[in-house]
Amino acid sequence: MNRKLTIVLIIMAIIPIGLLSWMGFAGIQSEKERSKQQIQYLGNQQLEIIRDRMEKVFIELEDELDKVINNTGIDIDNIRTVQRNHNFIKQIFIVDDDNLVYPSFEIPLSEREETFLNRIKETNISFYFLQTSETENPEEIIQQGWHTLFMGDGLNFIYWNKQKISEREVIIEGIELNRSALLSRIINSLPVTNEEDSIRISLFDVSGNILYQWGAYSPTKEIVADSTLPLSYPLSSWHLEYFLNPNAVNTSKSMLFMTVSLITILLVIVASSIYLYRESTREMREAAQKVSFVNQVSHELKTPLTNIRMYAELLEAKFTKEERKTKKHLNIIISETGRLGRLINNVLSFAKDQKNGVTFNPVPAVPDEIITRLLDSFTYFLKSKGIKLHTKLKTSKTVMLDTDILEQILSNLISNVEKYAADGKWIKVESSLMDETFILTVSDRGSGIPENLKEKIFEPFFRVSNKLTDGVSGTGIGLSLVRTLAEIHGGNVVLLFDDSNKGAIFQVRLRSPIR
Repeated sequence: MNRKLTIVLIIMAIIPIGLLSWMGFAGIQSEKERSKQQIQYLGNQQLEIIRDRMEKVFIELEDELDKVINNTGIDIDNIRTVQRNHNFIKQIFIVDDDNLVYPSFEIPLSEREETFLNRIKETNISFYFLQTSETENPEEIIQQGWHTLFMGDGLNFIYWNKQKISEREVIIEGIELNRSALLSRIINSLPVTNEEDSIRISLFDVSGNILYQWGAYSPTKEIVADSTLPLSYPLSSWHLEYFLNPNAVNTSKSMLFMTVSLITILLVIVASSIYLYRESTREMREAAQKVSFVNQVSHELKTPLTNIRMYAELLEAKFTKEERKTKKHLNIIISETGRLGRLINNVLSFAKDQKNGVTFNPVPAVPDEIITRLLDSFTYFLKSKGIKLHTKLKTSKTVMLDTDILEQILSNLISNVEKYAADGKWIKVESSLMDETFILTVSDRGSGIPENLKEKIFEPFFRVSNKLTDGVSGTGIGLSLVRTLAEIHGGNVVLLFDDSNKGAIFQVRLRSPIR
């Protein structure tokens, strides 16, 4: 099979396959990214719902703690009673002008109060921040709020409220919450654990420790959370993480459909390429068989044709001048056999070229002698059509030349004049030698060839369609063969135009070193 055609078919298959593979890969990646964004969006929604529930816990707790503070006042006995009855209250304290007035070492202390004072002393905590807390508006003084402290076993929560006890005196009453009880209340506000869920939501403290988690999915430590959400104050140092089991993501159907579609298209392309390759190979084989058949038939015809011409020439030599009519008939036989011989040579040369089998065999020769001898064989045909032959031969030196190639080139050019330019009644054959290049020029005065077809006419089987060529027999391989033979001889052939733009001028250049 033709190598160029094979390369074209391979390219035709590779380019669509490459594009489809890239598009399929890009589509799969886009689907994954879209799925990832969807999971992240759903995770953020769930985490925001959980955060809202936690915020609600603190809002409800504020109301409870405000009631405790309002009911206890600054009565120490009431405060101690409340502390015993509320498990989420760890210690109530009173601050006056940044001084801790309760509990104080100046009064008898319970074990809980003494423990609180020791923690305060060890951590060297100042309560000044409770008196200077402000909102974004500097003129608006905060009357109550939350504060977090790192004491003992970790993050501790303090709720405080300013209490006015006289026209001039304001104290701050604060409550340190029981961390475990607060965490238990927060956890109770979270969604009920569903073991069938394919998710995992985890609550982390400031140190990255898991305080609580729920959901049946158990991600490994290497897996990054699909969504992360920090909590609101006073839990701003804590955060939530959302994990979704990848196996639960329902993208398999779309991915499978996309993959199957891609594979189907690729198979169709591959099958089409194979079919085209096989069809092209079959056509090339059939063409090669036809060329081989024509080649064999031409060889078979050449031998009897040579014998016919030889015996006709022998018979012609025996006739006297008085037997002119019979001799004329023999001349026709000889000329027609010569024409048929040239046609067979063209077919054989074309067949060899299709198989890359034309050989180049230069020998010492005088170009003008070859041209003169060949022109003699065309004398009868040219005279019968009234075509006057003019010559201008200037290559009498011996050069290295493939005589068969020169004869075949000149035969085809003269045959074209005989067939398509006979109305001009004129042909001129010129030869010259320049810088070891033999130049052969054949001119006519026929109807000419359009300039836009000066390259097209050298293509195999192409014939100019006009009133002169229509109805004229020909194979359409003559000029194609002329160019091929010229290139084999290290030269080329071109179509030239004169000023009158009438007729055709074919100039052949053959590399022919002087002997």
